[in-house]
Formats: sequence, C-alpha cells, structure tokens
Amino acid sequence: MKLGGAKGMGRPRARTAVRFLGGAVCAALLSSVVGASVVGCGSDEEGDGSGGGGQGGQGGQGTGGDGAGGGGQGGQGGGSDERYLLRVQLYPYIPDAAEDQFAGMLQRLESEFEALHPEVDLDLNPPCFVDDIYDPEAIGRGLSGEGSACLLELAEVDTSLLGEVVATGAARPWGGLPQDRTFHAASITASTHEGALYGVPHWMCGHFVFSRDAAVAGAQTVDALVQALDDLQTPGPNMAGTMLGSWNLPSLYLDAWADTNGPEGVASAISDATYDPATLEAMMTFASTCESNGENPCLNGTYDPDAAGDPGMALFAAGEADAAFGFSERLHTILKGLPVGSEPEEIQVSSAPIGDGNHPLLFTDSFVLSARCTGGCADAAEAFVAYMSLPSTYGWVLSSEDAPEATRVPRYLMAPVLEAYERPELSADPFYPRINALTAAGTSFPNVGLYPVKDAMRDDLLATLAPDPAPSPAPSPSSVRARVPLQGGPSGSAGKVK
Repeated sequence: MKLGGAKGMGRPRARTAVRFLGGAVCAALLSSVVGASVVGCGSDEEGDGSGGGGQGGQGGQGTGGDGAGGGGQGGQGGGSDERYLLRVQLYPYIPDAAEDQFAGMLQRLESEFEALHPEVDLDLNPPCFVDDIYDPEAIGRGLSGEGSACLLELAEVDTSLLGEVVATGAARPWGGLPQDRTFHAASITASTHEGALYGVPHWMCGHFVFSRDAAVAGAQTVDALVQALDDLQTPGPNMAGTMLGSWNLPSLYLDAWADTNGPEGVASAISDATYDPATLEAMMTFASTCESNGENPCLNGTYDPDAAGDPGMALFAAGEADAAFGFSERLHTILKGLPVGSEPEEIQVSSAPIGDGNHPLLFTDSFVLSARCTGGCADAAEAFVAYMSLPSTYGWVLSSEDAPEATRVPRYLMAPVLEAYERPELSADPFYPRINALTAAGTSFPNVGLYPVKDAMRDDLLATLAPDPAPSPAPSPSSVRARVPLQGGPSGSAGKVK
C-alpha cells in the first residue's frame, strides 16, 4: 500500500518489476518484500537484473534490467505468498471533505481493500502520474506503458472521452460488472463502446439548480425558471455559477439540446459546424438569469470555481443570490459555506432545465482496465472494482467519514450503484433521496466525439452568448467539473473548467 496522494502516509515497500510477454505475466523477482513477492501487471521500475527465488524447486529468471538473475531454492518466483501490484489513478475532481488532500480517504480505501485481499498490493494515485486525466493519449500511455514513466493497471476516466481512450488501444473490455449490484442504466450505456463494456461505473453527475424557493425548484423549462426567479423580486442576482470552459460550455449546450429536443440523438448535436437555433435561444435565456449590473458573471470569469472561496457558490450560500447551478457535489461547497444558524434543509435541489423541457443528461466516471492486465492482475482489478462498488464503501465515502465528525459534510457525489442509496448514511440524508429520484430517468452523455471539437464549440457558443465579454480572469486549466482535485491529479487544477 502506498498513498500516492498523501506524503508520509504510506508505508514504504520494495516493488518487484514485471512485464507482460504474449499476454502472460513474466515476473522478475528483484527484491524481497517482507517475505512476500509483489507481482504487477507492469512496472515503473526496470530493476537491476538480479532475480530471486522462493523456497524449494528452481528459482525464476530475472527479466528486468540487462541480465538474468539466478534462481533461489524453492518454488517458482515466490509461491503462494505472491502479491499483485495494482496501480490505480482515481478520478481527481471530488470534494476534499477532510481538507487533508484526501490522505484519510485514500488510507482507509487501501487498508480496507488489502485486508479483504491480502494477495493485492494496492497503490492508489501513484505520484508519478502527473498528466491530464482529460487527455486520452496520456491515459493511454499510462495504461499501455508505452512512452510513460508511470504505469497504471486501472484509470478512472470520465466516459465523455471513453471512445478516444479506447482508440489508443491501451484498454481492454471487462468481462462484466460486479455481481449483485444494480447499476444505473445510463452509467452502463456510458461505459459501453462499440458493444463492449470498457468501464465499471463509479461516479455520476448532472446539472442541478440549488435554490430556496419551491417555484424555482419546480420549474420544468428554462422560461419557467426565469419567471420563477424574476417573481422573487430580490435585489441580488437571480443565478450564480459558471458557463465557461471547453468541456463545460459544450456540455451545457448538449444538455440544453436534450431538454429541448429529447435525449435521443443528442450525439448528433456534437458539432462545430451547425448549432440548433432553439437550443441556442434556450441557452441565451438560461444565461440571462446570471445578468447583474450590466454584466454576466457566469460568462466573464467572476464565478470561476477555482477562485478563492468559490465566489458563485459562496454568494448563494450567503443568501445573496437567489439560486446557483452546477453538479450535485456543489452542494458540499454550499453547505460548508452556510452562515451560522442557517438551516441546510432550506436548500432545494432540482434538475436544471436549460432548454424547453427537462431531460437530464448524466455523466459517468468509470474504471478502465489496462490491456496489459490479465491473469492474476485481472483478478485483482475485478476485486478492486467490486470493493469500490460495495454499498458500504459508498456509504462512508459519500458521507465523508474521513472528515472530522464535528465539521463533516457529505460529498454529494452521485453513486451509479443504486443499492448505495439504501444505506442509512444516504437514505436519512435530506438531499440524497431527492438527488436519486431526480436522476432516475436520466440518460447518458455521449461517450465519444466531443474531445476533438470541444474547443471550437466553446469558442462558437461563447461568441453567441457573450459577443462582447468584459475583461475577466482566464478560466483555470481543467474541465467541466468544478471540483478540488485528489492529490496526485493534475497540479493546479480544481475542476473541469478548461
């Protein structure tokens, strides 16, 4: 176990280098590991060429470095004490509930899993992985080991670019989903490419509106939303949030397209050549809810979620904006920012009607398996995703049990495993049952095609929505999801706002 995201928290352990040859694991036992050997599905170490054997028959030959090592006396390569090294890059943009750079969460995940599966040496968020998790080629290099100093057996990927990751040839399909679990249908669709299951779903998200008014929460079209906000007649802004970003703005457009035209065929709306006039009109109407004092803070960078204090969510939390929009986990930030004495139950959560209707599109983050990971490595990977899919694992992660109890606020990420919502930590929460109900009929965001055109779509949409934007700070380098990254993710990026 090594905590790539928490300095000083992991116990140091010698690693053994291994390679895949013709699809089989060829282990070179290069060091002794507390009496056990670790077999990985790839390695970031080539070793020094010295092989070691176990007790009994003929020892194995070393394959790392520049020579073959001598065998010891005993079984081949360590016998029954053999352990598999499983390096996993988690999706980095989730709330840091304990504000400890995820040290507590990562340590508990690793210790619980290794207690259940002592045959696996789990390494979460290897610190060597510093690439952009939204770069398909970078993910492919990590999974394949070609041209990368950091090998991964699993990568948790936003499935909006699953097709591009699969195209690298570095991933292989899973044999199936963890047993005895009911996954949201949209998460399975998102994780399936060309008829094969390339991902095991772990998180989901969608666009929501947070308000303190029943009429706002009940709005089912963008026009009804505008009317409900205007009827409040408050002096502050109607809405706070960000529409900037090369992932964010096209994603809002696709959600508005689905709201207006229905979710079927939404993939056809991924284009930098043509745009649907009705959808553009709906987006302009939605953007107008942010206008304040002759400016639009949702389009000029004022509400950049990476800015100190997350200005948009802070404004709503303080009661100085009538509503806010974003992914469900923005509720974590809002509740943390409520003034002393405020009642969290006053907050109302609703699916964001960005178009002429309300047909939520849902995003999915899924575990993608390296094509190198077969045999015992594949068994280890399947055991890991089964553990991560346990309702009990979701229960403590989503309820932020890694954070001090006195300041604990749930993460409000969405679980694709429906049994998770039956856990008492979630079923008794004032918001989770509502979030689950709002997204029950949601459909999947397309999982291929956006990556090559996202920048052009952003530029086109921004030119339509804000033809003369006021000077503003540039959005921070990241993605759709305005979040704080898990340590070990891309440095300096707090979410999907590129």
